[in-house]
Amino acid sequence: MKRSLFFLLFLSFAFCASANNDSLLIRQLLHDLDALQLKVDDDEFYAGMWPGTRKGGGIPHNLQPDNNIFFTALSAFTLTNMLPYLEGENKITGQKIIENATKAYPHFQNELGKPFYNFWPTNAPIMPHSVFFKYLTSVFYQGEDADDTVMILMSAENNDSNNAEVKQRMIEVSNLSIKKINSTFPDYRDLPAYSTWLGYKMPPDFDFGVQCNILYFMYQKQLFNSKQDTATLQLIVDIAKTRKYMLRPAYISSYYVTSAIELYHLTRLMAAFSIPELDALKPQIIADIHTLLESSKNLMDQIILRTSLLRLQAKAPPLEIYAVSDFEESNQQDYIYFQARPAFWYPTPFKQIFLHLPYINSYFYCPAYNKTLWLEYLVEKGKS
Repeated sequence: MKRSLFFLLFLSFAFCASANNDSLLIRQLLHDLDALQLKVDDDEFYAGMWPGTRKGGGIPHNLQPDNNIFFTALSAFTLTNMLPYLEGENKITGQKIIENATKAYPHFQNELGKPFYNFWPTNAPIMPHSVFFKYLTSVFYQGEDADDTVMILMSAENNDSNNAEVKQRMIEVSNLSIKKINSTFPDYRDLPAYSTWLGYKMPPDFDFGVQCNILYFMYQKQLFNSKQDTATLQLIVDIAKTRKYMLRPAYISSYYVTSAIELYHLTRLMAAFSIPELDALKPQIIADIHTLLESSKNLMDQIILRTSLLRLQAKAPPLEIYAVSDFEESNQQDYIYFQARPAFWYPTPFKQIFLHLPYINSYFYCPAYNKTLWLEYLVEKGKS
């Protein structure tokens, strides 16, 4: 009896100590995100942004500042989802950070004022500081993309008219509307699913992570009502059912590339909305996440895989990192969450070949976003 009581007291003490440490980390991470966010424009970035860099996959690696809105919009979206679970000063800090981030969005908006957004500033050179791509802006003019657009619209005040206009554009450039995709599996080429790009001249492009984000937007804005929505869901369900996120991750997602990041996107969608076709796959997805946890070496993969488990209301093993200084000195510095692989539009079999040539790929980094992902895990852990 005494042993049982002692054990219960020990567990209670350990739980309280862990919860207190998590609370301290949450407060410190929010403070760090606030400090890292630019308050005024500098030579590279706009006020409200978190600085990031880009590195070429081949020699010369050419690590340079990269003024993209992607990580800022994604961090603001992630924080927006956390707000209901933050309290007091933490919530006030989170709200202030999100509000500051929105100040940078107009620099990336469609030049005619439409609610579509570019990866780099509108009418600015692509691949800033690159060895030669920056001189080809007029040849490879950037187009607005669905990923940045939905993240911005879900992390800023918008209206039904803007949402409807974005959906209409996505329908107009979806597969089969103007062109037919040739850079995906044959079974998917006749699906009128959503494309990554919003420009009329861009070839259709299927990216699993982007399509998860598009459907998140459609469900959140109550716009899931078209054949394109149904087709995109059908595509995501089939990819999940056949475990292509494990077997062919780079082929189904040329920008997010890894199984861990793709499962992070998938479980974010599943946790936010009840989708029976995906809910039925939870046991398989949980098992695959555990498999990846056993082999993943980077701390960031370990974090987002645990977050994915918690989203599915599954148990996640403890994460043995207890201080921000330890996090900053870990291999999270080398983590590539997002990358550009120009071979995304190549037809089979060229896509399979060129996707894996590092010399034409670019890798993007953002220290603040890594901290946002760790913060998200701690908040998710507190919810469970």
